[in-house]
Amino acid sequence: MSEAKNSAQAGVMKAAGILVIANFLSSILGYVRDIIMSSVFDMSSTTDAYNAAFTIPDLIYTVLVGGGISAAFIPVFSGYLARKKYEDGYRMASTILNIVAIVAAIFCIFGEIFTPQLLPLVVNFKSWSPEAVALTIKLTRIMFFQCFFMCLTGICMGILQSYKDFAPPSIGSVLYNITIIGVGVLLLTLGTGIAGFSIGVVTGSIVNLMVQVFPIQKHGFRYKRIIDMDHEGVKQFFKLFGPVLIGIAVTQINLVVNRRFASSQGEGILSNIIQAQRIMQLPINIFAYAIAMSIFPTMVEHFANGNIDSYKSDLSVGIRNVAFVILPCAVGIIAIRIPLIRAIYLQGNFSPKNVPVLATLLALYCIGMIGYSVRQVLLQGFYAVKETKTPVTINIFILCLNMVLTAVFVKLWGANGIAIAYSFAGLASAFLQTFFLKKRVGSIRKQEIKESLSKCAISCAVMFVVLTAGIIIYEHYLSVESKMSQLMEVCVLFGIGVLTYVIMALALKMQELTSIISVIKRKIFRR
Repeated sequence: MSEAKNSAQAGVMKAAGILVIANFLSSILGYVRDIIMSSVFDMSSTTDAYNAAFTIPDLIYTVLVGGGISAAFIPVFSGYLARKKYEDGYRMASTILNIVAIVAAIFCIFGEIFTPQLLPLVVNFKSWSPEAVALTIKLTRIMFFQCFFMCLTGICMGILQSYKDFAPPSIGSVLYNITIIGVGVLLLTLGTGIAGFSIGVVTGSIVNLMVQVFPIQKHGFRYKRIIDMDHEGVKQFFKLFGPVLIGIAVTQINLVVNRRFASSQGEGILSNIIQAQRIMQLPINIFAYAIAMSIFPTMVEHFANGNIDSYKSDLSVGIRNVAFVILPCAVGIIAIRIPLIRAIYLQGNFSPKNVPVLATLLALYCIGMIGYSVRQVLLQGFYAVKETKTPVTINIFILCLNMVLTAVFVKLWGANGIAIAYSFAGLASAFLQTFFLKKRVGSIRKQEIKESLSKCAISCAVMFVVLTAGIIIYEHYLSVESKMSQLMEVCVLFGIGVLTYVIMALALKMQELTSIISVIKRKIFRR
């Protein structure tokens, strides 16, 4: 029994490790792409057009495939694999794949034709020049092609993750960003402007799909040209997917509302808002998402077997591990926001006046980082017990709350109000999900979570003071005029922050760190 438990834990850690590494590489490559574009075009109407062009294609992908994979597809398809009902699983998966392909194709064709009519629904063009509007329409029409391939990729990724094969989806996401950068830079030299990066997005989506297709065949999956709506697995999928679809749609409407407010605040503000959000999302995508997805299959198994205590233990471990990593990330970024933005973006045509603007937005977004991170774990907790209606209700409430707060805060603080409202909504979402999940499954080891969070908060407070002092001392004695010195400052501050936090965690005997050290020791001694 102990060996089986250790094997399961090792599998979870391996999956989490693969996802962390892949998400890290993919996110870094995404920032490389953004840095190249901001260096060439600055935070201008051109980058606003590029970022706005992503909105509708991303909306279609996320609604059709994005959240439904973990909530509906993987549990159903994994069930067939576990029961060795492979033919039923193939019919169910093939049906969903075919339906998604048809619906995605219809949406893409419709979008290509009616792009000028659809864009004003998600972007406020009142303060935009006619040239910027025309460019946005052009880039959106290019982006629509990637939507079809990404929807197919999403289903393929769900099939592979059901087989507990996380490598191809991880490799595909990395190659996706590499292709965007390569094609974008190549076409940029040929005079295509920022449209080259949009073409790179389409090319990258095709490469990503190809990376998923061949491994699926190696696992023995047999694709079928059928649409069997009477299949029990298909019915079960749509039963789970229905509420999730509403929740995803609500979340995406929230994003659209934010972008409409941002696009009305003046030239370059939309790009600054999106860049700040992306930096804030980096730790969430790398760590919180990886931890949540890696414990999900284990939570499903424990709850299905009636082992509620182990299910709650999984939740507690997930929440504590997420907080242990995300809280110092948020506090650290807030502390070094100016040096960080200066080192990453201040080059080429990027205007120095954008540094404090982007840094302030980033700090305000980071306030809600812990809320959106813990939310990832709590969502998997709901999905593991096949509860999808409660998260939807919460999402609808959070959407309304964010819209109201954004409308009020924008009048008070301009673009900064968008970030403040977004962060407050994230914290409120985590609180409400915790409250209602506890009502569903009972107490989730409150005392150990509270103790862990207290120790995290103390460690982060000390780290913030040390980093603030470090910036003052560094910039007093050393110049930060050159790019090398700016990068060196960030590296030094990063090292100081990590060292301070680790020392504090060791001093406070935080279980999250000691367990990691124990795993490393076991691996070293085993070798």
